[in-house]
Amino acid sequence: MIKVLMVGATGKYAGLVVPALEHRGVTVRALVRHGSKSDAARRQGAQEIAIGDLHNPNSLRAAAAGVDGVFHLNPAFAPQEAELGVAMVEAARASGVRKFVFSSVIHPSISKLSNHAAKQPVEEALYESGMQFTVLQPTMFMQNLDSGWSAALKQGHFSLPYSKYMKASYVDYRDVAEAAAMALTEDELG
Repeated sequence: MIKVLMVGATGKYAGLVVPALEHRGVTVRALVRHGSKSDAARRQGAQEIAIGDLHNPNSLRAAAAGVDGVFHLNPAFAPQEAELGVAMVEAARASGVRKFVFSSVIHPSISKLSNHAAKQPVEEALYESGMQFTVLQPTMFMQNLDSGWSAALKQGHFSLPYSKYMKASYVDYRDVAEAAAMALTEDELG
C-alpha cells in the first residue's frame, strides 16, 4: 500500500487531495502543526497524523519517514513561503521519499506575477532533488469564485480585480487533486 504525507490536508484546496488519494487506496498521513488539527485531518480522510512545522526541518524529516510520496501545497503568501517549500523538498529527499507532487501556480517565472515568485525556488529544488516529481501549475481556482457569486447575483454583474481584457482561465481544484493523486499512485510509463 502506498503512503503519502499531505502538507495542507486540512486546508481548503489540499484537503481536496485527501479524498482523491483515499479513493485510490492510499494511506494518507496528514502533516499538522498542532494536535488540535488532528480531528479535522481525520475528518478529511487522513488515517495517520504527523505533528510538524514547515519551519522545523527535523519535524519534517520525521513526518516524511516511511512514506512513498509527498503532496505539498505551500501556505500562500506566508512569510518565507519559498524557504518553507524548499525545506519540505529537502526533508523528503533526506527521508528517502520516492515521489513528490508540488501544487505550484501558473507562470511562477513571469515577473509581473510577483505573488507567484515564491513557487519558483521550490520547483528548482525539486528539479535538483533526484526524486521523481510532478509540478502542477494550475491557473485560478473555480472555488475562489464562490465568495463573489452572491454579490454578483445581487448586483447583476461579476467583477474581478483586473482588466476585463486580460485572458484568464479557471480550474476546479478537484481536477488538480485528481491529477495529484494520479501522479502519486501511477507508475511511470515505459
